[in-house]
Amino acid sequence: MHLIPASWAHLHILASVFPSVGLIFALGFYVAAMRLHSETKRRACLFVFAGIGLLTLPTYFSGVGSMVKLAANPKFSTDLMDLHAAWAWVAMFFLALTGIAAMITLWRSWKKPAISEDALHLVLGLALLTLLVVGIVAWNGWDIAHRELRFAPIEGKTPQIWSHIHIILNHFTTVGFVFALFFFITGIITKTDAMKRASYVALVICGILGAPTFVTGSSAMWALTDPPVVGITKAVINAHRDFAVFSLFGLAATGCAAWIEIWRYRYSGTFSKTSTWIILALAFITLALMAETGHRGGQINHPEILTATDHLRTNADIGVAQRTEILINNVIWFVPWQTIHFFGYTLVFATVLAVTMRIFGLWKSIPFSAIHRILPIGVLGVMMNVFTGMLMLMADTFRYVNEPAFWPKMMFLPIGAIAVLYFSLSDKLWAVKAGEDAPIKAKWVAALVLFSWTTVIMGGRLLPYITL
Repeated sequence: MHLIPASWAHLHILASVFPSVGLIFALGFYVAAMRLHSETKRRACLFVFAGIGLLTLPTYFSGVGSMVKLAANPKFSTDLMDLHAAWAWVAMFFLALTGIAAMITLWRSWKKPAISEDALHLVLGLALLTLLVVGIVAWNGWDIAHRELRFAPIEGKTPQIWSHIHIILNHFTTVGFVFALFFFITGIITKTDAMKRASYVALVICGILGAPTFVTGSSAMWALTDPPVVGITKAVINAHRDFAVFSLFGLAATGCAAWIEIWRYRYSGTFSKTSTWIILALAFITLALMAETGHRGGQINHPEILTATDHLRTNADIGVAQRTEILINNVIWFVPWQTIHFFGYTLVFATVLAVTMRIFGLWKSIPFSAIHRILPIGVLGVMMNVFTGMLMLMADTFRYVNEPAFWPKMMFLPIGAIAVLYFSLSDKLWAVKAGEDAPIKAKWVAALVLFSWTTVIMGGRLLPYITL
């Protein structure tokens, strides 16, 4: 299995990604648990902090082993490794301290009905400080193997900044998905609806982040191959892209199914057992796809993890992604997908406009719960756009990723989609009755959503007219 480390370097890559991104997701659940006063969620988060603290051991030993091997390779800078190691010592200290504090807090409250608020805030403070230091370590670590991140921009070519953003986003998507799945399983075992709901939110966010992750990956492909970077081939990148497409649709399907349950919960007050098992199955399938995608992505620029049994692709003209690119380039296939794409945006914007206008004060004769019923129409439009948009992107990737109008579109798409979650989660907004005004917070969110989706649609419409 690709998840079983084959070397110290391989183990270090697998172990070190969890403390940085994992802490962010764990902190998100932790803050939610503290606000909701959910003891089950608090204990689950403390358990996760303790587990992340234990990762100091494999991270330390694999890091030391990796440095010994990498020091003999002139490709890797000794100075960068020393800088990374110095910060790593600081990070491991705070990481272990956070884990110990979480374990002590769990142990002391084992037979008590509630956990001490002081202890909870201590763990929170330590986790935030640890996150800051771990972020610095991760940033320095990426520079060791990814020398392309230090290349100067080349006029008329795809900038390497997208390679950097892709590295960050794909860790959020994959590691975040693992933590969301853990809390989801915990919610199933403990039969806690609050835990399930929070997990569904995390799965939806991971699903939304799948789109910009895929797009920045396509940009990174051109940044690494035009002009070519020594040691990186498009054939190996295409092998990664093959599974990236499958992972994208797996993330979208899981996220969509999770959102439907969040939406249904408003009307039924409980989560469907059938839907729970369907989402769990989709999540495991998606996790397997992402694991293979991540492994193939690591092979692109990490020769230190390759073994004698690894057979890298050498032909750049084969593979699912390459065949799809050729197929969609045919006008007969491109036009139908583009038409569906436009219909999808129509559904999205019509839904956004109706919901935001009610929040701003129009149509006050109806309660927000009535407007809430049309949200699935917008989600259907988003799913249509994810599927057709990625296919069209593959047809002419270089042109799209280098258009000035494309990046505002892709930046505000996840912002607008994540902000829409507020409409499904806010209890105060749900309680707005006919004739009542929406809360001021809801109006700020509605303004952000309307601005974001307007920017997305304008960016897409201007693509044929604004060029570099």
